[in-house]
Amino acid sequence: MSEVSIDLGELNAPELIDAAREWSRVENAAAAAKLAVMAEIFTRRTGGDATDREDWWVDPDAAVAAELAAALGVTRGLALAQTHRGVVLRDRLPAVAALFAAGELSDLTVRKIIHRTGLVTDPAVMAAVDTAIAAAATRWGQLSEKNLEQAIDATVLAHDPVAVRRVLDSLADRRVEFGSPTDATGFTSVWALLPTADAAALRDRLETIARSVCPSDPRTLDARRADALAALGAGRDALTCQCELDDCDAAQRPAPARNTVVYVITDSTTPEQPSPETPEAEPEPAAPARSRKPALLFGGGILPAALLDPMLTRAHLRRVTHPGDAQAEDRYLPSRALAEFVRCRDVTCRFPGCDCPATDADLDHTVPYPVGPTHASNLRALCRFHHLIKTFWGGPDGWRDRQLPDGTVIWTSPTGHTYVTYPGSRDLFPQLCRPTATLWHGEPPTPERCEGRDAMMPRRRHTRAQNRARHIAAQRRLNEQHGAQPHGPPPF
Repeated sequence: MSEVSIDLGELNAPELIDAAREWSRVENAAAAAKLAVMAEIFTRRTGGDATDREDWWVDPDAAVAAELAAALGVTRGLALAQTHRGVVLRDRLPAVAALFAAGELSDLTVRKIIHRTGLVTDPAVMAAVDTAIAAAATRWGQLSEKNLEQAIDATVLAHDPVAVRRVLDSLADRRVEFGSPTDATGFTSVWALLPTADAAALRDRLETIARSVCPSDPRTLDARRADALAALGAGRDALTCQCELDDCDAAQRPAPARNTVVYVITDSTTPEQPSPETPEAEPEPAAPARSRKPALLFGGGILPAALLDPMLTRAHLRRVTHPGDAQAEDRYLPSRALAEFVRCRDVTCRFPGCDCPATDADLDHTVPYPVGPTHASNLRALCRFHHLIKTFWGGPDGWRDRQLPDGTVIWTSPTGHTYVTYPGSRDLFPQLCRPTATLWHGEPPTPERCEGRDAMMPRRRHTRAQNRARHIAAQRRLNEQHGAQPHGPPPF
């Protein structure tokens, strides 16, 4: 693909507006082309011989999602969602797909159409809905998100009333989520979708706990509500007051015992004090001095010294040291010292694009044991999903990988594309990435594949297709039972 250069300084205001509109069309068409390509590779990977793996926990859908995620630099969940949209456009909404490919519809509009027509099951009805939406979409103009949903729902309602998305979706989608990419380091957001009655009960409970302190408590009410949620998690029904007054009963409540494990890497040395080169036989708890350097919070990112110092006051410290040229360990499971070094070196799962914390991941032998030794140069962190991808979707025609002594991992995908991942500590703690011993020169050995290995893959009770069909059928039954109408009249 050729690069396009535009001299913006040569364009007047009307020409800039025209250029923005034209590039928006190009962007839409490019998004449509990408989804079409993803749908094609998905179909090839999940058809034919792959159908006998549909009940695998890491099934063909998941395998192709991992391959596309590595190529696009996105999460496998996003890759699978985009691929699903491409398949739906090709197989269920060809008329809408044609408008998308021509740049007439935005990606946001297409996503809304796909979602809100997802409960239509009859192919003939789906074809009629596709034709009707394609005919109307270019006349909708600039609609708000709510009005766009109503316009799509009105079309679905005219053809299949039971397939209209209802408020009842929320009942099936109730959930609690922890964490967001925008969270500040050291903090985790909590988001929940609850039935209104349950949310009201939780709010009242938090309000009661938040007001269990005296008026001299220095925290704001919002801060106390947040602390109240933490108190619920610790099994308490009241806060410890922070007023520091001698006659405050609420201040005498004991602080909760802390039994949560949070893994943080920091360098306790100073420029005049080099890191030790030999591991201690047993860890020794210590009262640390104030940290001068930032730290790395597993799963949370960089932690500045101002947030690290309060954590160190009650922390149990362990010294993690570089193994140098140490020999391989004569066993399958690594020692605690070796395991801690590998996790601190890697920080996250080492598959391309995966950010699962190494503390939640498996320690995988790059060259399987016992052909490959239990050694820092042959161990890396892999989350359980990507560990299974490597184990069951690897081989000459699957994923292959090679690890270098400095922790670099070179992955080769089933299509022959190469992706390189580096230890997560490389920038902040480069001393952890000094090369360990070289285990072999040239290509590493290739163990023979174990016969009957496929039987070891965890299995699904229901395939993805079965789960999807069950979900759609359940939604349609709810719609039939409640007979709710879409919200408000169509906006046209």
